[in-house]
Amino acid sequence: MGVPAGRGLGLRKPARARPWHGGQRPGRSPRQRIGPNGSHLQRMQLVHTVRLGFKGVLWPAMLSQEELESFDFLQWLGTGTLAARQLSCNQATVSRHAIHVQKTLGISLERQLGGTYGIAGDQRLLRLQRQVHQVARLLGRRPMRLHLISGKGHLAMGLPPGWCSNPPYPLEPQVDGAALLDGYVLDACIMQRPQVACLDYQRYCVIELLKSPLFLVANGSHALCHDKGITATDLASQAQLVHLDIIPVATRLATEQLHASLLGGQSQVAVQPEKSAQLADCATSKHVFYVSALGLDWQDRVGVDFGVNYITSDYIVFLRENLEAPGIQLLLDQLRLSLRAAAARLPALSCPM
Repeated sequence: MGVPAGRGLGLRKPARARPWHGGQRPGRSPRQRIGPNGSHLQRMQLVHTVRLGFKGVLWPAMLSQEELESFDFLQWLGTGTLAARQLSCNQATVSRHAIHVQKTLGISLERQLGGTYGIAGDQRLLRLQRQVHQVARLLGRRPMRLHLISGKGHLAMGLPPGWCSNPPYPLEPQVDGAALLDGYVLDACIMQRPQVACLDYQRYCVIELLKSPLFLVANGSHALCHDKGITATDLASQAQLVHLDIIPVATRLATEQLHASLLGGQSQVAVQPEKSAQLADCATSKHVFYVSALGLDWQDRVGVDFGVNYITSDYIVFLRENLEAPGIQLLLDQLRLSLRAAAARLPALSCPM
């Protein structure tokens, strides 16, 4: 038999052409066609979009953990500076990631009153991706997130491994903790009684952490600190209510109403946020302010002999579906230990946990 043409000469038989029925053409994959030196823009388009060949529609794929994390922290903390500090990156990175998330999902961040951000646009894709990323946090792949209200920074000192929290604020922004929990931005949130009163207990799990009576105090130079049996008339004529920077928003609003009712309309209540350091410097100040049992330790605070008869309560709130998650249980155990130690030191405190 003769040798077919081309055999034995190191030549290959030409490949038969295959028909193309639409979609991606035969040959190298899109990643191979880009090559190792492809542009960053080409690679980002490849990673974050999927092309449906029969319609040619671009559909957003999963965002990276870093991108969605930057977007979440920006909405949660309210500023790129705080978000970058928490994520240990620069502010430009946070901004770039947040812009990419907005363009990819067709949404936009909008500044709201109170120093927070809202989201405009269809949030269904964002909600689904945030839910997936929360599962990653519950599995221990990223730090879980706890929101602390003003005056509760001591709870951040004993956080278990795998948890992070917002930095303490001089004046707490109006963060809607329930909405951020429902949107899978937060994993747990510290709230007070007025905030938990309207929650859906089928959606949220609410656990009481701490109960404490409120005390009316002033600095040592105040005339009312040295008298007994102070009446509402004495308060109306000799005292002016102010708020410390460490008092949560819910407590501020409650004490304003409480103080007005105690005075019985005898004097208009003047309310202004004021830092604790300024109170100590005012030797002739008429200011009085409310604190819980945790606030009685300060040396510049002397109790006023006036019955307040108001109990404040702190709660931890998280989604009921995450109740059995190991990270949630670890946080509850750690808070239980630290708060029971505080209650043993201060008899006025009670820890229902």
